Amino acid sequence: MISIPDLRVILIDDNEVDLLLHEKLIAIQQISRTVLAFNNANKALEFLSSNITLPRIPPTVILLDIQMPEMDGFDFLEAFDSYPARIKSQCHVIMVSSSLDYSDISRTYANPMVVKLLKKPLLAKELTAAVTEIFRDFS
Repeated sequence: MISIPDLRVILIDDNEVDLLLHEKLIAIQQISRTVLAFNNANKALEFLSSNITLPRIPPTVILLDIQMPEMDGFDFLEAFDSYPARIKSQCHVIMVSSSLDYSDISRTYANPMVVKLLKKPLLAKELTAAVTEIFRDFS
C-alpha cells in the first residue's frame, strides 16, 4: 500500500452496519487514519462545503453508496459537481453498491468523477487495489 500521510476517507452510506464494517476494514488495512462516516449524503456535502474556504484540503477518497433514501449517490455527484475544481480534484469517488444492475453500472462509469465501482461489502484486496491505483503516481 502506498503511504499517504494525510489521506482521508469519507464513507457515505445509509446502512450503519456497512459504515461500521468499511470503517474497520480501512483501519485494519491501514489505508487511512482519518475516516469520516456519514449516513446521509446531504451531511457529507455540508462537510465538504466547509472545506471550500480552506487553503488546502488533504487527498480524499469518497466511498459513495449508490442507493440511499433522500439523496442517492447519483444525486450526490450532481450536487458535488458544482463545487470548486480545486476541491473536486482532491476527491476521488469510488461508488459502492450491493446491487450492481446494468443501469447503475452504466450511470456510474458515465460519470467522470467516478474512478471505480466496487461491490458491497467491500473486500480488503479490492479496496486496497483501488486506492493504490488512484495514488500510483503519488510522490
